[in-house]
Amino acid sequence: MNDQDDALNDDALNIVWVADNESLSSWCHYWAELPVIAVDTEFIRRTTYFPITGLIQISEGDKAVLIDPLSIDEWEPLRSLMVNPSVMKVFHACSEDLDVFDRLLGVLPTPFYDTQIGEAYASAQWSLSYVKLIHEYLQIEVAKDETRSDWTQRPLTDAQKRYAALDVVYLAKVYPMQVARLQEKDMLEWVLEDCESLKWQYQMNSDPEQNWDGIKTAWRLSPAGLTLLRLLFIWRDGQARKENVPKGQILKDRTLWSLAKTLPTHHKAVSEAEELTGRQHRLYGEVILEQVALVNELSPDEYQLPLEAPLPSQAGELTKSIKAFVRKKAEALNIAPEAMMKRKLLDPLVRHLFDGTDVDWQNPAITGWRRDVIVDPVLEKFKKS
Repeated sequence: MNDQDDALNDDALNIVWVADNESLSSWCHYWAELPVIAVDTEFIRRTTYFPITGLIQISEGDKAVLIDPLSIDEWEPLRSLMVNPSVMKVFHACSEDLDVFDRLLGVLPTPFYDTQIGEAYASAQWSLSYVKLIHEYLQIEVAKDETRSDWTQRPLTDAQKRYAALDVVYLAKVYPMQVARLQEKDMLEWVLEDCESLKWQYQMNSDPEQNWDGIKTAWRLSPAGLTLLRLLFIWRDGQARKENVPKGQILKDRTLWSLAKTLPTHHKAVSEAEELTGRQHRLYGEVILEQVALVNELSPDEYQLPLEAPLPSQAGELTKSIKAFVRKKAEALNIAPEAMMKRKLLDPLVRHLFDGTDVDWQNPAITGWRRDVIVDPVLEKFKKS
């Protein structure tokens, strides 16, 4: 144990347990006067659609406040704090935390900062774990022995409380150090843009109307099949929410695709769908047939438009060349190549250059700093002469 870790031993670590509405409100008023707080959550989601929140941790770098969601039922003070524009909320790898707050509070933290995103720019390390982040900045070895704890049990053990507390105390200490590195590189605004883009991506991923076409090989389906796939995908999401079970427990993606391919009009045909269980057939067979009937009542001009097929192999060399260009640019700036251009951004650029497909300029991941620094240079360098 080094000197820094010794300063946060069990005697020195200031842990506060909050389990009533009044105390939570008081702490939220305190945090609302601060410029920055570090936030983390502990939850379980093994057999449910929605995460079951077991703990919320907040620290300003001194006290670690552990909020018990199993004892509190008045969340307005925390909801107001999470959207307070004057308070930066700092997380590490926060995509699942966004889900927790969306479910519990009905809001997404705003503004927020993700140190995992930040480190991709500060040291060019992509998807750095919390353990490695803390070692990078504080030279502290963080034990992760409570990672798989049941955070809904009560009382929590002292080991669980210490583990949860250190997650936010350390994070609050790392944040200004990382920001200083980013300011030296003049990249802090880049990270903040990416954090906002992450929130946009979370909202897209949470909306079945927006992501139904992400099922593998959906592009192979006919327009009528695509129409059924969309209807079933949206229905499945609503049913999973209603029953609070994982979507795959309602119907697996492969089953949706199989049904969309065959457009069954009777129960025997439904029962032959791939990976459909007898229980699923009994529970949802009639709904499936009703959705097929809806599709069959439509005219062809009301069907979903065909999806784009994967690019042909001839586009492979273009993809490789763009990746090499991006990698060289990222190395020159000393940032992670994956942060500069993710695959979801690479594919539409390759498609645009290869066959002229329009670029979606509404996507925040393609605008801002990234458009000036890499998107426009790629389009200029590789456009057809």
